[in-house]
Amino acid sequence: MLRITAWIGQAAAWLILPILVLVLVSVTLSAAKVGIILQWESGVFLFGSKLTLASLGDLQWHLFGIMLMLTMAGALVSDAHVRVDFLRQHMSRRQKCVADLFGHLVFLLPFAAVVVWHGYGFTLRSFNMGEGSGYDGLYDRFVLKAFIPIGFSLLAIAGVGLTILRLRELITGKPESRS
Repeated sequence: MLRITAWIGQAAAWLILPILVLVLVSVTLSAAKVGIILQWESGVFLFGSKLTLASLGDLQWHLFGIMLMLTMAGALVSDAHVRVDFLRQHMSRRQKCVADLFGHLVFLLPFAAVVVWHGYGFTLRSFNMGEGSGYDGLYDRFVLKAFIPIGFSLLAIAGVGLTILRLRELITGKPESRS
């Protein structure tokens, strides 16, 4: 399971490329004073009946948010996340293991559970009210909001997997791989 969360994070990191392209297109069209880029007859998922400069701006931020939510668990699994290294650098392997367990059980898992619980309700309310942009940006905001409970669920899954690995390591005394 840890490999899957790491893979999802690595795959989601590639969203930076379309984000950069969208920024470039948005800046260029903004300089050219283009407001409405394309229009069509019937509504299209996320975009409604037109593609505007505002919807490109929203799409940039939506993709950035999705990228962030999907890369958190991968960063945790690959040990690329921010932590208090100046304290850990002098700890033994066993002390680091205990500190990781404490952090996962006391902070990470409860926090992830709260965010998943409330994020689900947040997403459901957005879906039920048909939340969208009021300024020609993106519609169907529930799609973006759905990535909050998804991302934190992945983070919780990674936390449980790492907790199991650390417990095994404490019991056996042998470091486990993060696979």
